[in-house]
Amino acid sequence: MSIAHRYPTITQAALHVIARKGYHQASIREIARAAELSLAGLYHYVGSKDELLFLVIDQALDSLLGKLDAALAEAVTPETRLLALIRTHLEFAFHNGAALKVINRDVEVLADAHRMAATQKRQSYLLRGLEILRALDTAGRSNEELLSATNLLLGMLNGIATRPFVGQGRGVEALTGEVGRLFLHGFLGTGEKHEG
Repeated sequence: MSIAHRYPTITQAALHVIARKGYHQASIREIARAAELSLAGLYHYVGSKDELLFLVIDQALDSLLGKLDAALAEAVTPETRLLALIRTHLEFAFHNGAALKVINRDVEVLADAHRMAATQKRQSYLLRGLEILRALDTAGRSNEELLSATNLLLGMLNGIATRPFVGQGRGVEALTGEVGRLFLHGFLGTGEKHEG
């Protein structure tokens, strides 16, 4: 098997072991076993567990950013851009829950250079959300308020993507509509329906 074909197997194995056990409890030996490699074979492809974690996070962030950019390219109004962000985040979480868990939990344990690169990509994602909310804002909120609102939205989406919400039988479209209405109009707001 070529090097190019080995990397997806290795990163998927690392993702699942790290998501399940946490970075510090995940052993490089267990990751090698999950990738069906010897320890020496794994080290032929990657130099360290930190490098493996970075590869997992970097690929997941590239995928999430790519999906969001594609969704935003098709959205024409600020409201549909917000719904595109919500839908993309929920779809990614439902289909790539382990990756989202590792992104949210393990970036801070990366070594400096890797942490900086991953943090920049996470910041790019956050800034896309911030710009969406800025375009929706009619109250002239400060940058700090908009940043807080963006973090609140993303935190809410991360929470929804975990149990028990996943098991409730509601699809991404229904949840997107619910979250969009709550976020745009508040719990005591008008409850207007927005089409996704």
